[in-house]
Amino acid sequence: MRIPASFVVTSVLALIFPTAGQSFVAAQTQPEVAVPETTERFLTLVAPREIAEIDRDIESADQAQTVAIEAEQRAQEQRSLAAARIQETRKLIDANTERRKAAKREGKQSEAAVLKTEEKARQREKDMLEQREALRDAEINLARRRNELAILSKQALDLERQLALKRQGQTDASVSSPESARAARPLIDLERTVLEAQKRVADKQGEVAKGAKKVTDRQLRTLEAQQNIYGGR
Repeated sequence: MRIPASFVVTSVLALIFPTAGQSFVAAQTQPEVAVPETTERFLTLVAPREIAEIDRDIESADQAQTVAIEAEQRAQEQRSLAAARIQETRKLIDANTERRKAAKREGKQSEAAVLKTEEKARQREKDMLEQREALRDAEINLARRRNELAILSKQALDLERQLALKRQGQTDASVSSPESARAARPLIDLERTVLEAQKRVADKQGEVAKGAKKVTDRQLRTLEAQQNIYGGR
């Protein structure tokens, strides 16, 4: 009967190096585990989108910019009106004060009391107009921030569109070799540019949110000033 060579080797090793023989036997009896081949791929951080969807967002950004420009123009006009009325009211208050002082000097106490009441009413009106002016200033600032946001959004979307077009021409994003890494470099650089543009958009969105909060605060103050007049406070 023929003795297998592996048995002979195992027997010799067991005699000379008992532990080595056991290790060799274990190596012979344990099944081999296949290690799957993996290809390292560059992680896509800008989510792929259809060109048509990006174009719709660009159109929406255009519309948002138009709305912001028109809102700023309206607020500028309304601020000018409020400023003119403030100046007019101040003149009326000054004239009323002089008349009241003259009435007091002449001993016309009842007339002076009436003029004092009118002066207080004029002062409340001026306070309301000043609140309106401050509200218009806040609205102007918000409209400008929204305009800037629309511009930054269009820039980011245009870069994203370029990225989408480049991706259409490159189906394999693997970087398993120096050659493939060099080929993917323009795509990677453009993705970085898109992310940086999107960060600027996010920062500007924070400014817009703060501006909107300030407008709301000014609206509440204007409402209170109006109640002081029309609410009989």
